Amino acid sequence: MRLAGKQFAAWLRRKNFSQQAIGAFKAGLAATLCLWLGDILGLGHSYWAAISAIVVMGADNAVTFTSCRDRLIGTAVGALLGWITFYHWHGHLWFYGLAVGVCIFICSALQFDKAGRLAAVALTIVVLVHLDAGPGQAAISRFLEVGLGIVVALGVTLLVFPPKAVATVTTPSA
Repeated sequence: MRLAGKQFAAWLRRKNFSQQAIGAFKAGLAATLCLWLGDILGLGHSYWAAISAIVVMGADNAVTFTSCRDRLIGTAVGALLGWITFYHWHGHLWFYGLAVGVCIFICSALQFDKAGRLAAVALTIVVLVHLDAGPGQAAISRFLEVGLGIVVALGVTLLVFPPKAVATVTTPSA
């Protein structure tokens, strides 16, 4: 029985379940904080903040920071181009498709390839989801909601169970 317990503990360490549990907890916390803050700030669709926080949370800080950067850039490009596209597309599907391609191309040209897909999603939401306040408000709201999710995800990443600092050894110079 004792050997089985040691083997199980060793298996848990190999699978890194403690880090996985912490990551899952942090994503859930970030999503909850987004909904709560979105309600306080009066965001009409604070679920986009929660979704953004969940999407950008990574296994380590480097993944999270890169995901946050890509999502913010992609949403900014897509919201702006979606706002512009809304007034010119008039239901022409080919124009919409061209705008999606332009989003992806702009982000790729700026060397943010992953942001291109996110830009195309933001553009699609602004162009195709009709809000009473109009496309300008939809674009701004989308950017603010995603921005809130990113800020919360970064805050949770850095402040809740922060990674242990790696000690550096310095040698005296001669």
